[in-house]
Amino acid sequence: MRPYMSLLTVVLVAVFALPLKAQKFAYVESQRILNEYQEYQDVQKQLEQLRSKYDAEYQQMVKEYNALLEEIDSQSLLLSPEKKQQKMQAAQDKAMQIEQYKYEKLGPEGEFYKKSMELTRPIIDKINKLIAKIGEEEGYDFIFDASSGALVHALPKYDITDRIIEELNKGVSTTKK
Repeated sequence: MRPYMSLLTVVLVAVFALPLKAQKFAYVESQRILNEYQEYQDVQKQLEQLRSKYDAEYQQMVKEYNALLEEIDSQSLLLSPEKKQQKMQAAQDKAMQIEQYKYEKLGPEGEFYKKSMELTRPIIDKINKLIAKIGEEEGYDFIFDASSGALVHALPKYDITDRIIEELNKGVSTTKK
């Protein structure tokens, strides 16, 4: 019985290990690459300066708004109802300007975001191209990003997207009624 178990073990190892040996894997630490890549660090400094500028402008607007509110509060008994209403309207306008500024400069589609994409996208593309180049030169089937767990390079022969789409579309009518 013992010789059969040994033979079975060898066969199982050969069956499962040989196909795995044919595939070559690697990983990168993208966060470390970004942290240690000088060009990216320079861009980050540039973006930090821009963000500081926008933050300073925003803080100045908030300071002016708070001063206006304080003025209204301190003079409320002395102001005519019309004048008080004008100052309150000016405060509301200032608050809307502040929110608009914040959205336009620091919002999800704001100038800071656009500038960040403009400056970092070429660096990210450069890194990705280098990973793909090394992957092909060194014969890696897959390269993963250890920081995110994402796949950053794979040989096209492993892409089954077309097959999945084909299977999903089987039986789906292409004409609408």
